[in-house]
Amino acid sequence: MGTTTSCQTHGACKEFIDRFSDLPDEIAHLILSFLTLRDLTRVSCVSKRCIKLYLSLPSLNFDTSSSERLSMWKRLQLFNTFDRLLSSRDDNTIHCFRIRWTYYSVKNSSHFNELYRIFTWIRNAIRCNVKVFDLQLDTLQETPLALPSWFFHCSSLKSLLLDFRGNILKWPFSSACFPNLRVLKLRKFKIQGEECFCKWILCSCKTLKELYVEEVRGIKYMTIESSSLESFCFVHHFWSELCHLKVSGQKVEDIHITWEFDSSSRRSLHVCAPNLKYLKWRGSLMDHTNLGGLMCLEKAEIFLEPTEEDTVKVFETLDSMMMAKTLVLNQKTTKALFREHSIPSFFANISHLHICITSLSDDIIPAMVSLLRGMTTLSTFYIHSDPSFISYPLFIHETSASTYSMSYWISQNLACIYRLEEVRIELSGANEREFAWYILEHAKNLKKMIILHSPSQAHAVWFLRKRRSVSTATVVFQNKYSSW
Repeated sequence: MGTTTSCQTHGACKEFIDRFSDLPDEIAHLILSFLTLRDLTRVSCVSKRCIKLYLSLPSLNFDTSSSERLSMWKRLQLFNTFDRLLSSRDDNTIHCFRIRWTYYSVKNSSHFNELYRIFTWIRNAIRCNVKVFDLQLDTLQETPLALPSWFFHCSSLKSLLLDFRGNILKWPFSSACFPNLRVLKLRKFKIQGEECFCKWILCSCKTLKELYVEEVRGIKYMTIESSSLESFCFVHHFWSELCHLKVSGQKVEDIHITWEFDSSSRRSLHVCAPNLKYLKWRGSLMDHTNLGGLMCLEKAEIFLEPTEEDTVKVFETLDSMMMAKTLVLNQKTTKALFREHSIPSFFANISHLHICITSLSDDIIPAMVSLLRGMTTLSTFYIHSDPSFISYPLFIHETSASTYSMSYWISQNLACIYRLEEVRIELSGANEREFAWYILEHAKNLKKMIILHSPSQAHAVWFLRKRRSVSTATVVFQNKYSSW
């Protein structure tokens, strides 16, 4: 915070130069943001300027995860320090306030009334016009947690995160809606009072621009209708009571749905978002799906888990995405499209295709060929491994023979190959090698090709290096493990 200088004369007194006090508030606050609460308290004792900065910090972070191993009295001291900080701030605005609290010990936490004190902090933060608030509480109890009704009247709040680590949250019977809330993130809790919660969500959606819902249980029907909402994310992995999800909004441009459930469960998804540009959907197929007319869709990522009986549903789902320019598919969705033995004509507008597969195995190639036949405007084609469901061994030994050799690919006469400008492929066997060779020789407009390989695939790399001279494209060979 300062430096010392001394005169050349022996024995001259040292002069202290305070450089920290001359810094603008914004820079000083940024420096202080890297300190712990304990260190911040020490800094506040240095000067009047320091205590002023301490009491006007725009961001406050209280995290008991780092204090769980502290003794009972040290933990109490930590709470007392934060009590004094918030009560002494006057009306200095809090831009961001984060609380991460665990009911570390039932005996100690209840003895010092920690939860009550946290609610007092929240009240003080509201008094200081908090704008961004992240609340992560883990009570480690089966007793429902109830948020005070006055909490929902905060008019300064712009962004709110509620994360209760799977605990039960009792929703107030009558609660106001944050009048200026723009971003709402709800994570990992079970609702007690479904009807009250659903009414509150509908009310809150009037001002929201972003809504994120992850592992919120205790709800069977969820309706999101908003004239202001731009982005919606819904994540739920199994054990979900939710049966019906409806999302409606003229301004919605981004939807991400990860919804997995028992195949025997009846579910429905209804989307009315005529201006949607990006759709990402992972998980199970619904009994009833209505995505509406997605005429503005630019990119769709579809990672479904269809059964053999779901072929028609897959076609109906992807038919809604006929205007998309970029399409990303997983292996199971790609295979399901081939079961009808027909060319999906609704892919005519696709210019960028990504297929995430374990490898270019014999059972996936006919499905991939079927897709490529319907893509007359394709310019970019990626075949890569999906890290979410595949783990490569360090050394992959390719098979020596390929069922689908160069002659097979030539016989397919795929018109889209001649329009390709960029290709990325990961080698794992002879099928990838043969397809890469075919691309190099027949993709006349190819500008760039990236070939990923393992250390043990030196022969395949040598084979393709010899044949890249037939193409004018830039061919790049990369070790797929080089970033490990």
